[in-house]
Amino acid sequence: MKTFKANLCVAGGGLAGICAAVSAARHGLKVVLVNDRSVLGGNASSEIGVGVSGASHHGLNTAIYAKETGIVSEFRMKVLEYTENNGMGKLAALDATFFDMVYGEENITLLLNTTVTACESKDGHIEKCYALHTFSNEKYTIEADYFVDSTGNGILAFEAGATYRMGREGKNEFGEFWAPDEKDDFTMGSSLYFETEIMDSEVIYKRPKFAYDITDMDFVKIIDKPGNFRGFSVSGPHWAYEFGGQKNTIYESEDIDFELRKLIYGIWDYIKNSGKYPKAKNTQLKRVYTKTGARESRRFEGDYILTENDIENKVDFYDSVCIGGWPMDIHAPLGIYDTSPASNFVSVTGIYNIPLRCLYSKDIDNLFLAGRDISATHIALGSTRVMATCGAMGQAVGTAASLCKKYDISPRRLVKERIEELQTMLLQDDQTIIGKIDCINGGFTASATSEKNFENTDFNEYIPLERDYALALMCDNDRIDNFEIKINAIDDTELKCKILTGTHPETFLPDCLVKEFGVNVSKGERWITIPCNTLKGNDGKIYIVFCENKDIRIAIGKTRPVGAVTFRMHTNNNQTGKNHDSAPLNINTSYIAYDHAYEKQRNILFKNLSPASRMYSADKVLNGYARPYKETNLWIAEKDFPQTLTLKADNPIYADRLSIVFDDFMENDAIKKVPGCLVKDFNLKVKTTSNDMDFSVKSNYQRVCNFNINAQIIEIIITINESHGDDAGIFGIRIK
Repeated sequence: MKTFKANLCVAGGGLAGICAAVSAARHGLKVVLVNDRSVLGGNASSEIGVGVSGASHHGLNTAIYAKETGIVSEFRMKVLEYTENNGMGKLAALDATFFDMVYGEENITLLLNTTVTACESKDGHIEKCYALHTFSNEKYTIEADYFVDSTGNGILAFEAGATYRMGREGKNEFGEFWAPDEKDDFTMGSSLYFETEIMDSEVIYKRPKFAYDITDMDFVKIIDKPGNFRGFSVSGPHWAYEFGGQKNTIYESEDIDFELRKLIYGIWDYIKNSGKYPKAKNTQLKRVYTKTGARESRRFEGDYILTENDIENKVDFYDSVCIGGWPMDIHAPLGIYDTSPASNFVSVTGIYNIPLRCLYSKDIDNLFLAGRDISATHIALGSTRVMATCGAMGQAVGTAASLCKKYDISPRRLVKERIEELQTMLLQDDQTIIGKIDCINGGFTASATSEKNFENTDFNEYIPLERDYALALMCDNDRIDNFEIKINAIDDTELKCKILTGTHPETFLPDCLVKEFGVNVSKGERWITIPCNTLKGNDGKIYIVFCENKDIRIAIGKTRPVGAVTFRMHTNNNQTGKNHDSAPLNINTSYIAYDHAYEKQRNILFKNLSPASRMYSADKVLNGYARPYKETNLWIAEKDFPQTLTLKADNPIYADRLSIVFDDFMENDAIKKVPGCLVKDFNLKVKTTSNDMDFSVKSNYQRVCNFNINAQIIEIIITINESHGDDAGIFGIRIK
C-alpha cells in the first residue's frame, strides 16, 4: 500500500474539486486530488458532456451581469482560447483545460482512476482515507489535515459517517412553497447525452436488439405536449430524456444508465424510421456519451441548510463566500416517464450569496463539502447544483482550508473567528461575494486619455411599439431629469410613459411604480425628449417604460451598452412571448413579468442624459467593485487604441502583487468565442519609490492579470494597445 501525506485531500475531480484543489494549492497547501475516472471535469468532462452552467443562466438572469468570476472565469476563458485558436473541439479543449489547471500547480498530486473506498475517523475527525486505483488494483492511504468531498454522491463524507439527506423534504419542514406536501425518497434523475451529425447522403439506422421499440410507449403519446419541455428532434443533447429520480441514484446507477441507453437508441430509431422527421434522413447517431450526468443523490448537513426561501429572499449571510443564480430548476422525478413537465423552473430574480456554513459537515470537524452534495434542501439544490456554482464553492473551501491549516482550526471555528479574513482572500482572488468591495477604493487619483459616452446612437432599425418596452439606465448622479430617444410616428399622437424604480443593487428588478406621464409626439422621424425628473432607486437605476402605441415606431440598435438594458414588459392584456424564463414582477409595478434576454439585439437608442452621466469615466475603477453593482464600475475607452489609464497614489502604497481586472462580458456564460471587450495587448508601467517596472502582455485571454511588485507604488499606467474586437475597459485594480 502506498501512502500519501498532504495538508488537504480533495475527493472528486469535477469542477468543484478542481477549483478546491487549485485554490488550496495556490495558497500553499500540499493537495492530493482523487478522481475516479481517467479524465477530469465530472459532468463537464468529455465522458459526460454536460455544459457548464452557472448564475448567469445563459444570459437570462435578471442581474444581467451575473457571471461567476475567480477560478471559474479562468477556466472558461482558457476553454475559449483553446477552441478559438488551438484547433480544438469543445470536448478536447475541456479536457486540456482541466489538465492544464491541475498539472500546472506543483502542490497538487493527481490520482486518476482512483476511488475512495473507506476512511478512518475518530471523535468526528477524519484521520485518513483509503483509495483504490481501479486499473492496477494498487491501494493507497491518504493522510491529510483536512478533506473536501466533491464527489457528487458524497462517497468520502458517507464513509466518514456524516449526516445526510436524500430525497425531497415535505412542505412543512422549511416552509418551502415548491416542496411536495409530504417528504419522500424521490430525487432528480440523470440524463445521457448524445450527438448527431449530418452526412453527405442518406444514412440507414437499425435499432440494436437491447434498445426499446418506443413506438407504443406511453411517453411518446405526450412527448410534444406544450409546456412539458420535451420533444423529439434530430439534434441533441436532449437533457429531458431523463430517468432515475424514482430509483436510488447511487446504488441503482447501472440500472439507470442501461435504461437510458435503451431509451436513447430506441428514440433515435423512432426519429430515423417513423417518417415523422424528414431532416433525419441524412443524419447519423455520432456518439452516445459513456456516462450519465447525475443531478442529485446525497446532501450532507452542515451548520446551515440552504433553502428555497434563502434563495428567493437573497439573505445577506455574514459568512457568504460565493454566489449562485441558476433557477431552482427542479426536475420531474419520473423523468421521461413523468406526465408533468420535465422541469419546474422556479425563477431566481438575481444572484444570491451562499454561506460557508453550508460547505462543511456539521459532524466531521475537518470535512468540507463542494458541489451537489452540500447542505441544501432538495428545492434549493435545483439552483446550487450547476457546475459553475459548484466551482465557486470549490474555490471557497480550498481557500478556507488554507486558513484552517494556518490557524489549526476547524471550519466551524473559521466561521466564528476568521470569516472576514477568508472573505478578503477570496475577493483578492477574484471570487464574487455580493456587496463586498474587492478592488482598491480610493487612495488614488484616476485619469484617462478618453472615455466612452454613455449613450446608444448606432441606429439599426425601427420596431413598432406593439407592446410596452422599458429602458433601464444605471445612474452615477442621484437623478435623471431628461434624455432623448429616437422615434418615427405615423401620425400626431401621445407617447405614454411610466417610471419604475427598484431596491436590489445587484439586480435589474423594478418593484415600484413612481409616476406616469405623456409626451406629445408629432408625425415624422426625430429625437424626442423624455422628461423623467426622477430620483434613482435604491438599486442605482431608473426604469423608463414606453407604453404600447401602434402609431409609434421606436429606434433600436444592436449593441447593449454596459449599464443600459432594454426589457419587454408583460401586462395582463399582453403576455405575448411570456414563458418560464420571464421574471415575475411585483404587482406594484403594474406589470406581471418582464424579459431582457430576447431583446439583446433590439436595444432602445438614447442620448443626452441630463444631468450628464459619465458611466465609463476613469474614476469608476476606484469604486471598489470588479463587476457592475449599482453603477457600471467600469472605465471604457473609445475604440481607437492605444488608450491609457493612469492612477496616481495619494501616498506611496506597498504592493506585493498588483492585479488588473478587465471587462470580460459579464452578461452571459454561454458565449462561444473570446469576448470582443476583453483587452488583448497592453503595457503596464508601475512607478515605485525605488524604480520603474515595465510589463508588456500580448494575446491576453484572461479577465485578471497578476504582476509581482514588492515595492511602494507611486503611479500605475496601463496602456491598452488592442482588444479582441470591441471597446475595452477595466473594472479595477487590486493590490495585495
